[in-house]
Amino acid sequence: MSGTVILAVVLAVIVVIGAAALIKRAGDRNTGGDLRRRFGPEYDRVAARHGDRAAAEQELAERVREHDALQLRPLTADDRERYTRQWTGVEERFVEDPRGAAAQADQVIGGLLTAIGYPPADRDKQLELASVDHARALEDYRQAHDLTRRALGTANGAGTAAASPAPV
Repeated sequence: MSGTVILAVVLAVIVVIGAAALIKRAGDRNTGGDLRRRFGPEYDRVAARHGDRAAAEQELAERVREHDALQLRPLTADDRERYTRQWTGVEERFVEDPRGAAAQADQVIGGLLTAIGYPPADRDKQLELASVDHARALEDYRQAHDLTRRALGTANGAGTAAASPAPV
């Protein structure tokens, strides 16, 4: 064989191996390390809840599939203004009525998620699906929610649904 033929064969093999690696990587997009990077602390929380990394990855991959099927939409200018006013009201109310402000904050967040297209029927599911795009913000929300419940003496679920934030 000539040197040109050997070079062509070697280059073809390299191209085929490179293409196979790219295809495998694309197929593994929602597994392992990619899910861990995408979900951050939510990955760890789900893994701890399942006690099994594979089950956690299956749940998170399912969240991604369900999220991708949603028809999310941006807020209109009027909606943005309305939610901004509502959030300002939550902040103003907090000093005088922290329990009521926390419950109101949950209502505003739930309404906002519904307005952009997350399913309204199940709040936990709504938050799970929002974690696909906003995992780190959800972690902040969970921490603030937990701190609020502990500070108000509702960490064990005591209190009425109207007066305490929804569980997450």
